[in-house]
Formats: sequence, structure tokens, C-alpha cells
Amino acid sequence: MGNLCCNFFPSFSKNSSNSLPVLIVYKPHDSSAPITYSQPTPDKSTDIDMNEFVLSPTEVTKQKSSDQLAQYPKPPIIENYIVVWLTSNINEDQNSVNHLHRIFNSFRLFNNIDEFFAFIVQIKKEKLFLIVSDVFARNIISFIHKTSELVAIYIISTHQSNDEQWINQYKKIQGIFTHIEPICENLKCLIHLSENDILPFEILNSSSIIIQYLIKQILLFEIDYHEKSKNDFIDFARQQYPNELNIINEFEENYTPSTAIWWYTRKCFIYSAMNNAFRHENIELLIKMGFFIRDLHQKIDQLQTEINNSNTIIVYRGQGILENDFERIKNNKNGFLSFKNFLWTNTDRKISLSFARSARNNPDLFGVLFRMEINSMMKFSSLEKLSYYLNSENENLFSIYSLFRIDEIKQIEDQIWEINLILIQNDDQKLKDYLEPINDIEGQTAWQQLGFYFIENNQFDKAEELYKILIEFNLINDSKQLALLNEQLGILYQRKNDSINSLLYYKKSLKDYLTFFSQNDSNLFEIYLNIGILFRQQNNFNEAIKNFKYALNIALHQLSFDHLEISILYHYIAEIYDKQGIFVDAIQNYQSALENQLNHVPLDHLSIAETYNKIGEIFYRMEDYTTAFSYYDKTLKIQKKSLSPNHSVLAITNYNISKALVGLQQYKEAIEYASQAVNIARHSFGSNHKDVRLYEDYLNELREKTLIGVIPNGAVYE
Repeated sequence: MGNLCCNFFPSFSKNSSNSLPVLIVYKPHDSSAPITYSQPTPDKSTDIDMNEFVLSPTEVTKQKSSDQLAQYPKPPIIENYIVVWLTSNINEDQNSVNHLHRIFNSFRLFNNIDEFFAFIVQIKKEKLFLIVSDVFARNIISFIHKTSELVAIYIISTHQSNDEQWINQYKKIQGIFTHIEPICENLKCLIHLSENDILPFEILNSSSIIIQYLIKQILLFEIDYHEKSKNDFIDFARQQYPNELNIINEFEENYTPSTAIWWYTRKCFIYSAMNNAFRHENIELLIKMGFFIRDLHQKIDQLQTEINNSNTIIVYRGQGILENDFERIKNNKNGFLSFKNFLWTNTDRKISLSFARSARNNPDLFGVLFRMEINSMMKFSSLEKLSYYLNSENENLFSIYSLFRIDEIKQIEDQIWEINLILIQNDDQKLKDYLEPINDIEGQTAWQQLGFYFIENNQFDKAEELYKILIEFNLINDSKQLALLNEQLGILYQRKNDSINSLLYYKKSLKDYLTFFSQNDSNLFEIYLNIGILFRQQNNFNEAIKNFKYALNIALHQLSFDHLEISILYHYIAEIYDKQGIFVDAIQNYQSALENQLNHVPLDHLSIAETYNKIGEIFYRMEDYTTAFSYYDKTLKIQKKSLSPNHSVLAITNYNISKALVGLQQYKEAIEYASQAVNIARHSFGSNHKDVRLYEDYLNELREKTLIGVIPNGAVYE
């Protein structure tokens, strides 16, 4: 919102020189007038097909990247817009390029078609403003005009053309110019207007409401900001906004929390950075400038308290939105909509409507007028006498993540729609229902809960970003919370199957935990268990057993531990001893697991059968075939009670029993069990399965060795 710019039309600043023939052709935009195309309309798709793009050899030869481009920096895009110039002659345009660099923080220069298109197709969220030399214009504009991120096109030419009418078929072309200065003036105006159109909003579901709530809690209430927070952001701003160093220096010297509204409404670097952070959900940048977000919220909260009353007021916001976003709003009537930044509104409907109308200059946008019913008990502040702009008596500012219910939607003008929103009260029952799952998310703080929520929903990159930012900025000073943070990083990397980093952070966490927990504290059970699992995956068996035994010792001395966890630990330890060939210790741990199972689960439970089978396998490798047969037989009896007659596991057990009987030289019985394995496997997998072939080969070999040629088919178990 703020002051209106250029009267909402792409006219040019009166300060530009009128003595130069800088404007060859200017096409005023009349949104009500039909546009006639003299050639086929470009494809509506926003994708650019590089294979279809061909430059006429009579117009320009293929460009090679100029070495002079190296002298111009290519900073990351930290604005919500980017100005791109595709020029045919860098040598002649150096002064103009330098002029653009001084004015716009986000500017890129190209003289190579392929590199230009490769860059353009990567732009997903930023508004694009294109300056193009006339030698390229006709060939590229038809390919990119429908790109939704493209706001305006400026054609720069060194001479008067005899054929300017072709530009009328492209609404985004602002005109043909001979100098860069008027382009810059118009760019400033359109960028100002486009900033109004980028206020991010989201149609919410239960998941996004929880995420927004937790981020708000972290930014406003959990992080302990200090003077270093401000200094870190200022250092960042100096790197990213070199054209605003004087304003940044002024901010460093004069900013106080009481002036937060004044600085935000100034629409300088801090306004741009905040828009960028919320629009891209850049958690790092949000936390980096969290001190300012908190100060601004607290100032709004303070002023809201002073004007507290129970009346309902109506405020407006006019802006442009993309067709897809507009359709989503229409399709979610009565749903929740949230503005993901501080919300700037106006009580003057006419002013807000003018902003909505300005969107008609961009054919990719729908003009919308948000009409919002507000109970002034909600947190918002009048900007009168507080804004950087003097004429702000009708403007109001709401804190972050203002939440509304979508009400009536109606068209009020050509290409202009009014969307009625009702501000949601904190005691709204549906909102409470959405937030109820937060109580079930593990963690005592919002950052812990948000991290766990990201991990449980497989949003590993977001969780990783959150944790590493908290560590990088030293925002977690409590040793217990730091230990938990490192443990959650261990969990995250374990879920991502990155065992090296997972083990690294688990070990850091354990080291921190041991500064205030004893080695046998129940809080350390899971971390010992996970470290043991990771060491086992890395075949570091000694360290794996050590950590499994720490976890087992904790479990055995805690009455509340699940008996299944104890059995699993015995199994882990036994398996490692088995792999190391230490059979006696392996059997001992399997027997301990079995004893625990027999005391806590039914005697025909399949977990008991699994333990019997493991013990049988070890005795078989020890060539104690009698004992092996005994345990295999116990396994089979339980499995036959619990599994279907043709379950594939029964084939395996019959096969194991057959091998034990061969060891006992009871060949006829061995063939019978082998036949059962074949029959069951055929029923389970079909005749061509590899396991069926394995059992058949074994059976045939066994028959040949024993010269027993005729054996009953081996009826499937009833």
C-alpha cells in the first residue's frame, strides 16, 4: 500500500529529460480495448521450448559470451523481482549497464541467447522485468510473452523503426526506447506496484496451520534476540543490498524497537528482505531478521491494546494474483486463508480498488479487492503518524499470519473481483480443532515440535534447515535443548539413510546428555539403541554391542520398558555374535530373548517361532543337527498354527528341517520335508520363482544322492 505510484499507469516520470528522443514508441494500455494479433498468438503455456527458438541468420549470428560480462557481478536473487537485460553490444552499453547496477539490487546482464533462456526458465517466484535490444526483440518476445513471471518488456533501439505496430499485439511491451534513463524511471514505478502484488497468502489445511502456528511461536516468543542479532542482519544487508548502504547505515545508527513501523513502511531494504523471506518461506532469513519481526509485532500489539474496543471495521487490500491462485480461492469458499507476512490494508475502498485495477496491465493477473471484516480486538495498528509516508491516516497494519475465512466472492468490474474475508478469532472452534494435534507432537518447545513435525511428515530438508540455523546462530543456549537438537539431527539423517552424519550427531548429543544425565538414565535408551543400530550397519560390531548393552542395561532396570524392546535388543546382540562366529554368546542372548518372550506373549506367538528358528540355525552351523532339528520342529509347529497352509515361511522352515535331517542321515524324512518345501513354494510363488527352483534343485540332488526315486508328492498341510 503506501503512496500511489505513477497514478497506477505505466507513464513516465516527469523528471526524465524531454530534450532527448528517448521514447520512439509508447503503447498506452487500455484494458477494455480488444487486442488484434497480426500473427499467430504465442502458445499459452508458460514453458519456453528452446528447440523452437531460432534466430534468423539475417538478423544476428549466434552470440558468444563476452569476457566483459565477467566484470559484472552475479549476485543471488534477494529481491522479489529481477531486471534482466539481453543486449547485443556490451561495449556500447557499458554506461547504461553501470546505471542499472547502481539502481537495482537484482540485475542480470546477458549477450548470449542460450544463457539468457537457461536463466529465464529457472525463475519461479520472482517478478521478471526484461530489457531487450531490438536485434533480438521480435524473435524472443513471442516465446516468453506468456510467461507468468514476466511483468514488463522494454525494447531498446538505436534508431527509429519504420514498423512499430507489431508491438501492439503484446500487452507487456512498454515501448521502444533509445536511452536507459526513462526505462529505469518506469521500472521503479512498476516494481513498486508489483511489490503490492506479491504479498504471499496460502489456502490452509490442518498441516499448514500447524506449521504457521509453530513458526510464529518460534519467531515471536521463543528466540532470545540480542544486539548481535541486529548486527548480523546489518552485515547481511550490506552484502545483499549494496545500493542502499546509506539507508543501512542510517538503520544501524538510529533504529530502535519503537521505530519498527516507520522503518517497515519506508519500503527500503528491510521491507524487501521480509517480503522475500515470507514469500519463499526462507526460515534462515526469517530468523536472521527475527529481531525486527518481533519488534514490529510487539509495536502493533502495544498500539492495539491502546485502541481496544468491540466494534467491527472493514478494511481493504487491492492487488493482482495469478489465475491458479484465484481459482484456488474460488474453490475453497468457507476455507481458511492466511497472509504470510505483515498485512497492510486501507479503510479507503477507492484507493485499494485502484491497486486492484492496476493489475489489469498484466494479462497474467486477476485484479482482486480483498474486503476484510475485522474485530478490533484483533492485533492491528493504525499507521497514522507512525508511517514513513505522511498520508497514511486510512492505513492499518496487521501482524504476521493473519487468518481469515473465505466468504462471498463476486465480480465487480471487468477483470476485477471482490473477495470477502472474515478474520478468524482465536477461540474459533474449527481453528482449535486444527491445532489440537500439536498437543500430540513430541517436544516441549515450538522449534522442537516443528522439527519433529517436519521429520514425521518426511519434510527432511525443512527440518535440517531449521536445526542448522538454530545451531549456526547460537540460538539454543540451554545444554539440554542443544543435546535434543543434535539428537533430532541424528534422527533426521537416519531417516535419510545418511548413517555417517546420523552417527556424528547422535554422538554429539550423547556427549551433551552425559553432562547432566548418568550413563544409565532412561532418557538415553533410544540414543544408545540408535547408535548401536548405526554401528551395526557399518559393521563396527564391537561398538554396536557396547551401545546395545548400554540400552539393554537401562531397559532391564526400568519397570516401564516394553518387553518387546528387551527381546529386540537381545536379538541385535545375538545376531552380531552370530556374525562374529561367537556361537555360545549368540545362543545365550537368543535364549535370554526367548525367556523374556515366553513370560510375556502367548506360547504360539510368531516372535517365539522366530527365536526358535534363529537358535536352530546356529546349532545347524555348529553341526549339532539333533538340537537344530529340535528347534526347527518347534518353529514349524507354531508357524502351522498361526500361518495359512501355503505361506512361504513354511517352505523355508521345511527346507531347514530337511537340511538338519540330512545332517542326521535321515534321508527319507529329509526328502519328505524338501518335497513339502517345493509344494508350498509353488503355491505361494508359482512354478518359475527362484525360491521354487532352489528347492527343486535341492530335492533332485537329494534324491540322486540317496537313490530314492519315488516319493509321494507331499500333500500340502491341512
